[in-house]
Amino acid sequence: MSAAPPDSRLPTLRELYASHEGKVSDKWSLYLDVYDRVFGRHRSGPISFVEVGVQNGGSLELWSRYLPEATVLVGCDIDPKCAALTFDDARVKVVVGDVNSEPTYRAIRAHAPTFDVFIDDGSHTSRDIVLTFCNYFRHVNAGGTYVVEDLHCSYLARWGGGIDRGDTSMEFLKLLADFVNQPYWQRERAPLALLAPFFPSGARPDPTAFRDIVSVTFYDSMCVVEKRAHGAVAGLGERVVVGTDASVSTDPLARRSTRQS
Repeated sequence: MSAAPPDSRLPTLRELYASHEGKVSDKWSLYLDVYDRVFGRHRSGPISFVEVGVQNGGSLELWSRYLPEATVLVGCDIDPKCAALTFDDARVKVVVGDVNSEPTYRAIRAHAPTFDVFIDDGSHTSRDIVLTFCNYFRHVNAGGTYVVEDLHCSYLARWGGGIDRGDTSMEFLKLLADFVNQPYWQRERAPLALLAPFFPSGARPDPTAFRDIVSVTFYDSMCVVEKRAHGAVAGLGERVVVGTDASVSTDPLARRSTRQS
């Protein structure tokens, strides 16, 4: 009998965190399980990765181990001390600056013109979260994933939040669910008008890329936005009606060939 092949299973993020002894990383326990659930499909491909919020650099070390096939892992932080961080993995790049400033935007995209994974663990202020999404989601690749962390700050005044405010990051992210369902209301309301509460005194961003959102998922203090994959059909698709016994209503039989896009 031949020997069993070696275990080729990639370690979970929680397992990597449990054994990590390098630079400090600070994540809530729930996030580790969510990331394993939503990033599994990204682990075996040559993806590009961006994380806003570097701090001590530990998460970048861990992401480089979690995503062994990634081509580049870019970290961005406004703290100038992060410029001194060094990494053994040449794929890891650090950009220092305000993520929504033009120089920082250009620097990030110089390393990664488009991204498969984008994590916003930055300032946690509602204004920054909204601006970051509007500036960077359009560059997420088809089938990519955009994540916002620490959304409990959306309910706290210190970060520009509050349960009764209509312009918080949570209200903006909840609004994205309307863009998933845009075909059903766009004749009654201009998509750009929905952004008015978040941009009351200035130009509003182009929401065209929002039409590519296929799902918006909320967890405690966390939101995961997924972009439609290449070739995926938008809308509900064809109506699937099966069976022959319609003793209560024959209406479904008349809908066999209808399609909703």
